[in-house]
Amino acid sequence: MLAVTNTLRVARTQARAFSLSALRSSEGMPSGHGNDSMKKREKAAEDQYVRDAEREKLKALQKSIEASKAHLAELEKSHGELEASIGKKN
Repeated sequence: MLAVTNTLRVARTQARAFSLSALRSSEGMPSGHGNDSMKKREKAAEDQYVRDAEREKLKALQKSIEASKAHLAELEKSHGELEASIGKKN
């Protein structure tokens, strides 16, 4: 009978220790909120990457626009020269 009582006490103590450790591990920040600063830092880094990529795309577009403007100016000049040469012939 004494052995059964000791076994029950040990089982209760172990169960109590397990339930206390579960309580201790759940104290503090709720799950998923402990890395809030890390999430903010990652988001800031991703946002910076996107801004840099967009800035590079804008630079490429501006170069393309300038090249198109230069090509258009050449075409207008050629067009003007052709009109002038046709006007002289008539």
